[in-house]
Amino acid sequence: MNHELAPELNEAMRGRWEPVYRSQLHYLVTWSTRGRKPVLRDRHVREVQELIHHACEERGYSLVDVAAGADHVHVLLALRPSQSVASVVRELKGKSGLALLSRCPELRVWLAGNLAWDERYAVETVSAARIERVRERLRALHGASESHEDLAAAS
Repeated sequence: MNHELAPELNEAMRGRWEPVYRSQLHYLVTWSTRGRKPVLRDRHVREVQELIHHACEERGYSLVDVAAGADHVHVLLALRPSQSVASVVRELKGKSGLALLSRCPELRVWLAGNLAWDERYAVETVSAARIERVRERLRALHGASESHEDLAAAS
């Protein structure tokens, strides 16, 4: 019996040992602005997308796609089985909410407080076969033709 490991496993085990995952779990996470107020304009949406991209890179989460509307955010993630989706969502919402309010102080006025996001969120598992359909649905919902510049009675 041959006890040698595959070269990629030998290489992975040389540094700090971590389990090698061959699978990822995909989730579509959706959360809204506090009170579901439609306060996110195009520049806010770009900020949110940038903040989520940065947070995912920083923490090593596999971000598949992110889209946002005037009153909500969709994040499509691929996580390792050892990563908790609740912990990931808590971190993404916390970091992006604080940074968004500091970069765009007008949101504090429009949302009447210091919280950007509602405390609730929705999580939907996505099979590997459906990932591309979900991305297409997000692009259709939040495509380039949609404009968030008309702020509807947010104050």
